Amino acid sequence: MSKVSLELDTKELKRLIERMSIEDKIKLIKELERETWAKRITKVLKNIDARRKKYKISNREISQEIEKARREFYARRN
Repeated sequence: MSKVSLELDTKELKRLIERMSIEDKIKLIKELERETWAKRITKVLKNIDARRKKYKISNREISQEIEKARREFYARRN
């Protein structure tokens, strides 16, 4: 079996994807998600870490916020 190579720019690729069936688009999305999950989760964790460093909060402050949220939650339930 011989192989064929294509060089596509982003616009050409987008036009091809637009022509795909919804089922094939879903398969493509799932494959891309599998392939890119590590990079995406690393980015999220880096963002969380940067915010943690920028907005330092003590364990005591965290506990106070949790208790405040619980009180508000229970007050809405009753």
